[in-house]
Amino acid sequence: MQKTDASKSPSTAFGIPRLSGDQIRQGFIDFFKSKGHVYVPSAPVVPHDDPTLLFTNAGMNQFKSALLGENREGWKRVANSQKCIRVSGKHNDLDEVGRDTYHHTLFEMLGNWSFGDYYKKEAIAWAWELLTEVWKLPKDRLFVTVYKTDDEAVDFWKSETDIDPSRILRFAEKENFWEMGEVGPCGPCSEIHFDMGDEATRAATFADPIHGVNGTNARYIEIWNLVFMQFERMSGGELKPLKSKNVDTGMGFERVASIIQGVGSNYETDVFRPLIDGIAELSGTEYSGGVEGTPHRVIADHIRALSFAIADGATPGNEGRGYVLRRILRRASRFARNLGRREPFLYRIVPILAGHMGGVYPELRARQDYIAQVIRSEEERFGKTLDQGLDRFAKVAKQAQEKGQSAIEGAEVFTLYDTYGFPSDLTRLLAEEQGLSIDEAGYKQHMEEQRERARGAAKFGTAIAGDEGWTILAPGLDTEFVGYETLETEMPILRYREEGDTVLIVASRTPFYAESGGQVGDTGLIKGQGVVLRVLDTVKLFDMVLHKCDLLEGLLTPESLKKVTGVVDADARAAAVRNHSATHLLHAALREILGSHVQQQGSRVAPEGLRFDFTHFQPMTPDEILKVELRVNRKIQENLSVSHSVHGIEEAKNMGAMALFGEKYGDRVRVIRMGAIGDEFSLELCGGTHAAATGQIGFFKIISESSIAAGVRRIEAVTGEGALELVNKRFHLLAEIGASLKAKPGDEPQKVLELSQRLRASEKELQELRQQQAARQAQTLFKDKAKHSGGVSRIVATLGVMDKDAQQAFMDAMAAELQEGVGVFTAVSGDSLSIHAVAGKSVQNKIKAGDLIKELAPVAEAKGGGRPDRAQAGSKAVLKEALVLQEAERILSRLLG
Repeated sequence: MQKTDASKSPSTAFGIPRLSGDQIRQGFIDFFKSKGHVYVPSAPVVPHDDPTLLFTNAGMNQFKSALLGENREGWKRVANSQKCIRVSGKHNDLDEVGRDTYHHTLFEMLGNWSFGDYYKKEAIAWAWELLTEVWKLPKDRLFVTVYKTDDEAVDFWKSETDIDPSRILRFAEKENFWEMGEVGPCGPCSEIHFDMGDEATRAATFADPIHGVNGTNARYIEIWNLVFMQFERMSGGELKPLKSKNVDTGMGFERVASIIQGVGSNYETDVFRPLIDGIAELSGTEYSGGVEGTPHRVIADHIRALSFAIADGATPGNEGRGYVLRRILRRASRFARNLGRREPFLYRIVPILAGHMGGVYPELRARQDYIAQVIRSEEERFGKTLDQGLDRFAKVAKQAQEKGQSAIEGAEVFTLYDTYGFPSDLTRLLAEEQGLSIDEAGYKQHMEEQRERARGAAKFGTAIAGDEGWTILAPGLDTEFVGYETLETEMPILRYREEGDTVLIVASRTPFYAESGGQVGDTGLIKGQGVVLRVLDTVKLFDMVLHKCDLLEGLLTPESLKKVTGVVDADARAAAVRNHSATHLLHAALREILGSHVQQQGSRVAPEGLRFDFTHFQPMTPDEILKVELRVNRKIQENLSVSHSVHGIEEAKNMGAMALFGEKYGDRVRVIRMGAIGDEFSLELCGGTHAAATGQIGFFKIISESSIAAGVRRIEAVTGEGALELVNKRFHLLAEIGASLKAKPGDEPQKVLELSQRLRASEKELQELRQQQAARQAQTLFKDKAKHSGGVSRIVATLGVMDKDAQQAFMDAMAAELQEGVGVFTAVSGDSLSIHAVAGKSVQNKIKAGDLIKELAPVAEAKGGGRPDRAQAGSKAVLKEALVLQEAERILSRLLG
C-alpha cells in the first residue's frame, strides 16, 4: 500500500521549504522562546478547574485568569501548543467533520501571549518574521485583516512589515473584533490569511466581500489570529479600557502544516496520514481524497479526540463531556461500518496514534492500553444500540405512515440522534426509503435548545469575571487559604455582589476550602457588624474563590462588611476530612488488591460520604470488596501518621507520588503522605484537607460498587459516624427479618433460603395447575366454538376477564389445539383489552397471525404485532371488544370461505 511522507520533498508547490509537523510545532515554540517567552505545556483537554467549559477549546483557556488580571504566576510572555476539542458552534458542526478538508473535533492551537508587556507592534512584527523569514511563506500570498477603526494596527503592518499595503483589509465587528463572551475582555483582532489559489485570478477576487478574504472562497485560508485585548465589555454594551493591555494569538497547527507541506488538505499532512494509512490497512479499503475517503477522515479525526480526552480523564457517558465523547465515538463507529467493519475496530487505531504523537504528548503512550479498552467496550455497546436505533426508526416510520404523515417529526429525529447516535442525514436517508421525509425545522429547533442549555454555564462565568456588577471594597482578587491551620479567621472582603437571593463574596483571606480535587466546598457563617451570612458553598471560578451566601441578618453594605469573621462548620469539615483521607487509603488498597492498572478517574468527597471512580474492566467480586474494605480498616486501626509537604512537580513524581491523569498541576505541589517516610501506604498529590492520623477516620464501610462507564467502576462508601449509622441500620433490619422468620441470630440466611425454596416450589406447582386449567379450558372452548371446513378449524371467542399470565397459558394450550386452524381471542384485564391471534402451520399460506392483528388492531385503536404463528395487540378501548370479534369473523370468512 502506497504511503506518503510529507517531510521528504525539499519544497512545496508554493516554494516553501517542507517541514514535518513536529518541526513546525517545535519551530514555533523555539521562535518565541528566542523572543523571551516562557514555554507552558499544553493544559489537559479536560478542564477540571473551569466549570464553564466541557473541553479546553482554545489556547487561552488556561490563561483566563492572567487575561482577567489575576496573574499569580507572574507571566509576562508565554507560548505553547494547546490540544483543543470543539464539537459545537458556528464553524464546528460535528456532522461536517471528515466531509471537507479542514473541520476537526480535536486540533492543536499554536499561540503566544503577552500579559501587560508587548502589544500590537511586536505581535505583528514577530508574526510576519516567523511566517516569511523563518518558514519562508511567500509574501505575495499573504493578506491581513484589521478591525475597521484600528488605525494603530494598520500603521504597524505598514511600518513593521513589508506587506503590500493593498493587502491590508478592514472589516467590521463580526469578522475582526474578538470577545470572550457577552461581557468581559475583548478587543480588535488582526488575522493573517494565505491564498491557496491561482495567482491569475487573485486581483479580481481578494477584495470581494463574498468571494475574497474573509468570504466564502476556500482559496483564502485564515492561519493566524492576533487578538489585542484592550477593552472590557460591560453589560450595557459599552466598552471600558482595560488597566493593562494583553495579546492573545492563535494559529491552527493542522492548517498551517497543510500550507507548509503543500498538500491542500489537513488530512494529507503527516499529522494525519499515518492514521489514515493505518485505517486503510486495517480495514482493507484504500483511501481516496474524495467522498469515498470520508470514513477514513472521520475515523482519523475522531480517534484523536477520543484518545486525548480519555487520556486526560474523561470517559464516554450520558451527560456533559461524556455524552459528547459518546456521540463522537458512535459517529466514528458508524463510518467504520461503511468500511465493512461491523466488529469493534476503532480501538485498533489507538496504538498507531500513540506511536505517532506519544513523543509530544506522552500521556497517550502511558494510557494506551486503557484508552483502547474504553473505546473497545464502547464500540461493543454501540453495536447493540445501533440495532435498537434501527428498531426505533422502524416503529417511528410505521406510526407516521399509519397516521397519514408525510414526514417524521423533528422530536423523533432528535431522539434518534441524541439517544441512538443517528445523524439527521442517516434518518433522512432511511425515511426516503420508506417514502417519507423528516421535519428539518423541528429537528433544528431541538438541536438549538440543546445548544442553549450548554451555553448557560459559560454566560455565568464570563458575566462575573470582570468588575461590572461588583461592589469593590479593595483592589485585587487573590485569596489566601488558611483553612489548613484554622477554621475561624478575620476575612478582609475584597468585593461582593448579589445574584438574585445569593450573595457572592471574595476575600483576601479565608478559612473556607473552595471545591477542588473532588472535595466539596466548605459551609459555615460569615459574621460582621450587624450582618450574618450563611456560606452555602465555596467554589473557584478561574482563580477567584467565591463564597456563595444567604443573608441571614442585617443589611449588606460596605460598612457592615468592613470587618467580618469567617467560621467554618466544624462538624461538616471534620466529616469531609475523614472521607477525603479514606479515599487515599481506598486508592492504595485497590491498587494493592486489584493491580497497578487501577487509576483514579474522579471522586466526590462530602460530609455525608465519598464516591471514588477508578479504572477496572470487570465488576469487583464480593471477596475483592471485602479484602479492600478490610485493608482500609486495618490501616485506620494502625493510626498511620498523615503529613504534608510541598515540592516541585517533578521532584514529587520522582518520589513516587500518585497524580491524577488529566489534572493540571502548578510548579509547586502538595504531597500527602500516609505512613512513615520510605514505608508509606499512600503518597499522593493533593490540595485537600486531611486527618492528622488515619485513626481519626474511625471506620470505613463500602456501600456499593458499580459501573459508570466503559472500563470505569465506582465505589461509594461512608466513614466515621456515617459508617456506624449504616451498620446499625442494617443490623436492626437483619434483627427484624430474623424475628419475622423466628430465626436465631446467625440462622437468618438458612431460613431465607428455606423460605425461598418453598416459594419456588409453590410457584412451580401453581404454574402447572394453571397450565392444566388452561389446557382444559382450551379443549372445551375448541370443542364448543370451533367451526370446521375443508380440513381447517377456526374459532373466534372472548375469554372474558382473565389476567395476563392466565391469557398466556391459555394461548399456549390453544396453539396445540389449532395446529391445523386459526383463532382470534379477546380478554379483559383491568382496564386493558388484549387481542390474540393463533395460526397453525398448515394455514399460514392463507393467513398469518401477525397479519390478522394488523387488520384487527385499528378497530380498537390497539398497538401490537407478532409472528406468523402467534401475535397480539393491546388497547384501552375495552368497550370495542365486540367490534373486534365481529371484524375477526368477517376477516376469517373472507380469507377461508
